Amino acid sequence: MGPRLVAMLLAAALAVAGCGAPAGQTPVPRPAPAAVTVRLELAMDATEAQRAGVASWLRSRPDVASVAFESREQALARFREAYRDSGELVGSISSADLPESFTVTLKADADVDGFVAAAQPLEGLDHVVQDQDQPPPD
Repeated sequence: MGPRLVAMLLAAALAVAGCGAPAGQTPVPRPAPAAVTVRLELAMDATEAQRAGVASWLRSRPDVASVAFESREQALARFREAYRDSGELVGSISSADLPESFTVTLKADADVDGFVAAAQPLEGLDHVVQDQDQPPPD
């Protein structure tokens, strides 16, 4: 084999293996998958100990990037904002009608289904819901 043929074969092998890019170009990095938000709604009769237990469990998870607690008053403010054009509906709801919750952002490489399955049996939880504004994980 001539040196030119060897060089062409080597270049082709590197391109197929993903080790090279055409001259003058750098490889384009693939974006990381988006982080996913999951909401854990507490039961209306959840105790302080149950709420603390859920918070502790969330802090212990290596797949959790961040956690935010939402009180009933904060939930009411969010509800009023979301439904501000529905006057009668907004006026008929009080903070006692809405659950406290934790909004959890999972790390980009997290197993969302595994997280949800592990959270379901926690005492004091009523619902575990993936943010509907995001596509489901691959």
